[in-house]
This record gives sequence, structure tokens and C-alpha cells, in this order.
Amino acid sequence: MTIDRDQKSGLFIVSYNVNKPGQAGGLNLRLDLTVYTPSRHITGRATITHATLQPLVFEHPIQGRYEEQGRDIELHLVGASRLHEQHAQNQAHAAGHALLEQFFFDGQLKDGWQAGNNSKARYAFFQNQQWHEQLGQEVRLADEINNAIKALNLR
Repeated sequence: MTIDRDQKSGLFIVSYNVNKPGQAGGLNLRLDLTVYTPSRHITGRATITHATLQPLVFEHPIQGRYEEQGRDIELHLVGASRLHEQHAQNQAHAAGHALLEQFFFDGQLKDGWQAGNNSKARYAFFQNQQWHEQLGQEVRLADEINNAIKALNLR
């Protein structure tokens, strides 16, 4: 039995950690995503933390698309506009806080949404009037997603 791609439907949530394991004091990107398969549309939130600096470095809503490349998934995400973003920017500047303005992410998930070995990504975010780019980052399912998959015996 074959299913026409246009007839597939579904909505699911997934979370990933994106970082360089073993790099003390490095950045960790957490992607909390909602994936709508009929349109291949993704929405969610990107949160970047740093172990040795102030805990929260960046947080921003994101959106994007995905493409299937055989068994792999190509993710393309960008920062999404926030409701009343201009008002928030004005307040942040007036208070002297770092402005979290923009984000992009390109990643390849090996073996589909499971993010198998060698799943890699690059991302960048704009903060304090400059871009900060992270290359060659490893992508892994968030621990709680992995634990749920094991508990439900889904692998």
C-alpha cells in the first residue's frame, strides 16, 4: 500500500539539544518544535544557554520548514516575529538589556526525526549588535523525549 504525500497528515512535538558534547562552558541550543507534516511547517522556540555566563543567553520564537532527503531530514529555521516585538525592543534598549533580535538554523537529522548518529547543524543568533555563529554542532533528541521513547518501547 502506498500513501500519497499530499494525503499524509499529522502534528507532533519534538525537542532537540544542539551543542558540542564535552566542550566545557559551551553553548547549548534547545529546540522545542511543533511539526505539521501536511505543509512541512515547523514552529517552536529556540533557547540558548551557557554554563558559565548568565544562564539564559537567547530565547526566541522560531519557524521554518523541513525536507526529506531519503531517510534524513533537512531543517531550515529562522526567528519568528513576536507579538508587540517593537515595544519589547524599545523597553529592552531603555533598560540596558541585551537585545535578542534574530536567529537561523540549518540542520541535518540522520535517520529522520530520531536524530541518529552524525546529525549535525549550524546556527547563528544576533545579539549585542553582532552575529554569533556555531558550526559543526551535534543534534540529539532531548533526554525526556528519548526516555519517553524507551518507556513506550517505540524503538
